[in-house]
Amino acid sequence: MSTTFSEARESGYERLSRIVEQRAGRYADEVELALNQGGLRDEEAELLDEFEQYVSNVLDEYPSRRRKSHQLIFNALYERKPETVPSERRRTLLVALMAAEVEAQGPLRLTMRQNKDLAEILEQLGTDCVAEKMMMHAAEAFERAAEIHLLTNDNLERDRFLYLRTKVLHRIERSWWRRIMQTVSAVTCGYGYRPYRLLGWVLVQLLVFWVMLLVVADGTWLHSLYLAAVNFINPAGTDELGGKVKTVLVVESYFGALSLNVFFALLVRRWFR
Repeated sequence: MSTTFSEARESGYERLSRIVEQRAGRYADEVELALNQGGLRDEEAELLDEFEQYVSNVLDEYPSRRRKSHQLIFNALYERKPETVPSERRRTLLVALMAAEVEAQGPLRLTMRQNKDLAEILEQLGTDCVAEKMMMHAAEAFERAAEIHLLTNDNLERDRFLYLRTKVLHRIERSWWRRIMQTVSAVTCGYGYRPYRLLGWVLVQLLVFWVMLLVVADGTWLHSLYLAAVNFINPAGTDELGGKVKTVLVVESYFGALSLNVFFALLVRRWFR
């Protein structure tokens, strides 16, 4: 009796895998059609809406019981064979991506180990989507991995995946001024997910203003260094200084206030959430 029940349960998972392959195959055909008609850039958002609908339909077929295994349910679908034909490579990639989405959103609770394994799979899928120029699909994979690490309380890994997601979306941003702002954010603080990068820019600013003070101010290099360091943190009085020195110190104080305020804001966000 128990053997029959076990076999029925296993067949339920096999049936679910076939459903995922069928739905993902249909979706892959739609992606290929969009590619043949001029690329994904204009249609990828709409295609992702259909992708979510396919995932929702598969979830309705999800078995109510978990099999007694520490492996992920769709482990066989994640183990993709190397494909030389681009369309087949994309198809197997989308099958694995849909399987990962279904498993992540499924009603069965995953263990800590399974969550970490699934996040690693999603990272690889996202990387492969980037290679295939399916940027929004990659962003979806990275975002799902970040949500998994929210469940596991691993904030460092969550930030890493959110960084990858933002980096991918930055690449397809069409607004030129947003691209400029995102580029500045990426270079200075890793889109807000790598605040310690700002400390490097603080050192660069100190070096630049120190050199400028060496040029315009009288005094030793040590005095100029001291003045630049102190003024960066706490603006010095400039009433008794010459016009050029005063200008340098005022500009430095604004840069210092902005850099340090942003740094501490990002640090507080990172520590207290």
